[in-house]
Amino acid sequence: MAGFCFKIAELEREIIAMETMGKGFLDSQTSWALEDLRTHLQIIGGKPKGKEYNLKLHCLHTRPSDQYDRKSGKKIHAVISGKWQLRPLEKREIEFCGIASTRIELYASDTPKTRLTRWSLELGAEDSPGCYVHAHILGDLVDPRFPKSVSIPRLPSLFVTPMSAIEFVLGELFQDEWAKATTSNANNTPYWRELQKKRLQKLLSWYQDQMKNLVSSPWVALKKAKPEDGMFLSK
Repeated sequence: MAGFCFKIAELEREIIAMETMGKGFLDSQTSWALEDLRTHLQIIGGKPKGKEYNLKLHCLHTRPSDQYDRKSGKKIHAVISGKWQLRPLEKREIEFCGIASTRIELYASDTPKTRLTRWSLELGAEDSPGCYVHAHILGDLVDPRFPKSVSIPRLPSLFVTPMSAIEFVLGELFQDEWAKATTSNANNTPYWRELQKKRLQKLLSWYQDQMKNLVSSPWVALKKAKPEDGMFLSK
């Protein structure tokens, strides 16, 4: 089984678009994490083909927002980090081949050391028990509701790259502001819209294809579906 494959130049430009669009939404003191991510992606792209390398996103903070919980009026912010195992391919392409997880944590601005909640947007492994593209709610020692020994729930997701996961967070925290920002025709926003539309159409088409010639329930078919080679490489 192959993982999702992408053109390195496309991933790089996607990060640049997020750097531009994220100004005003991301904490300027941590926004360097995106440039660092892009630099390391370029380095991995030049490594020997076929070997696996780790790509990390250091903690990227959003600015505080009161749009997520309008009833209480409290301001919260997100901390976004991640780790992805990548395998360089020919033609300046790269494969997500192992761990592929964007971790999102929410904190209240008045109690910044107390985490409110945590989840991850992930791509599955070959033996993953849930949908390949999923959201994973996973607790830890301080969150007994979802112990590490229980690997569920894994909920179907639509976010396949680190930057699309970041957009999900910004869309949740800054509902009106982010929606307005994505309608702009300045800088990299039109490119962002077209790229995300193209990817989402391909992903939804792939999900639809799993409904053909069913021998089990549709949900079981989706759970078992694994990526097709080159899904996001073709025009």
